[in-house]
Amino acid sequence: MILLMPINKLMALDLSNNGKPPQNIDDASVPETNRNVALGEMNKFNTREVNPSSLDPTKSIFSKPINDYLDKYGIQLGLNWVTETAGVVHGGRRNGADFTQQITFSVDMDWEKIAGLKGFSTHMIVMNRSGRNASADYVGDTQIQAQEVYGGGYSRLFHIYDVYGEQKLWNGRVDIKVGRMSVGDDFAHSPMACQFMILSTCGHPRSTQSQQGFSDWPGAVWGGRILVNMTPNSYFEVGAYQSTPWPQGGATGFYWGTKGTTGAFVPVEFGYNPDIGKHHLVGSIHIGAGIDSSHFQTWSSQVLNNNKKDYRTQFWIQSYQMIYRHDAIDDHGLFVLANYGHDSTTTSTFKDFYNFGFLDRGFWKGRAYDQIGVMFTYYTIPHTLRHAQQFQVAHGAPLNDNGVFALLNGAPGVQGDSILFEANYGFAAYRGIMIMPVFEYFHHVAATKAYKDATIVGLKTNVTF
Repeated sequence: MILLMPINKLMALDLSNNGKPPQNIDDASVPETNRNVALGEMNKFNTREVNPSSLDPTKSIFSKPINDYLDKYGIQLGLNWVTETAGVVHGGRRNGADFTQQITFSVDMDWEKIAGLKGFSTHMIVMNRSGRNASADYVGDTQIQAQEVYGGGYSRLFHIYDVYGEQKLWNGRVDIKVGRMSVGDDFAHSPMACQFMILSTCGHPRSTQSQQGFSDWPGAVWGGRILVNMTPNSYFEVGAYQSTPWPQGGATGFYWGTKGTTGAFVPVEFGYNPDIGKHHLVGSIHIGAGIDSSHFQTWSSQVLNNNKKDYRTQFWIQSYQMIYRHDAIDDHGLFVLANYGHDSTTTSTFKDFYNFGFLDRGFWKGRAYDQIGVMFTYYTIPHTLRHAQQFQVAHGAPLNDNGVFALLNGAPGVQGDSILFEANYGFAAYRGIMIMPVFEYFHHVAATKAYKDATIVGLKTNVTF
């Protein structure tokens, strides 16, 4: 694909996997004769005719000829624009709507073509972000954003994100990345997750990226990652990354020093990408864990002032699986998605985090590139955080200007659990353009009963130039 930015920040669905084993039937690693047989089998299975470029939102509007020309010089450019509008129509903190946007430009350079350095490439991403956060302004939730683009809070004219080198060895069996990047580029990452606007899934279970060690878009840190493709369908990877408080890289992304570094975050992950049956029902499951060597004040110590500290650990399982194929295009089918994240209870914002949903693309013959998605999320708060908040209330915690508490974790009340829901429909308006109306529902806003359940309607657009 033209953009080499992390897939979880694009609406257009692509099952390529950042150096991990191939997951789709059209990958060059599959012998040509086998690919033709596979496509022939699926065309018999569903004989609809689809023009692969006329409305495909994963393609670009006009940059393909430019990149085709630049490719012989080892250069690829990408330009993408995402907008997200979300408005509370009932419940929450108050009614109202906010708009936010993200413009992203990427430069990928293949140094094997440029200078004969076999397998070596460099990558850079810069962005513009602006707008306001509907969750903070109207929903009343500071942890779960109704607009995933606003996650990270980097509202800046210019922000630099990835700047790293990548080396592939032994025909791609080993892939090494070093430089300025985030953990979320390669770990607990799903190309399906950002087919939704709410930040509960994009592009990881929200619990993983709520901690500073698990850096994520648009915050970058110093780090490195080694991935080994053990078989054509399985991989193992391990990394080590700088752990530093937000905003990682500073407001503009140009702070590359080590001042403020508190430790190192070390993640590991194993993944398997099944390809089931004659209709090639593709999928992915990956299991990982991470530990942050930094010492953080426990929730209890923050109210008792006893300076007790602890590490942070995380665990995650992410999966999606096609259960029905509509046609021969690799991602056209009905997918089931299921994710789980668990964080250490003494210092983390979330305890257990569950996602379950489905995504269906290519189901309508007359609108072959449209898609529909539904996602349920349930999460719990650590009991140690809840007890600390109860202690605050019992000892006269002050009320803010809205007449609600201002407790640990930015909570408007004592936290427990919450259920989130999203349904959306993606209209493939034109090649490179997706327009997606969105419905969201927050039950127990911010995992409290401080506000009425929030009903939200929104619109997400994605344009790949």
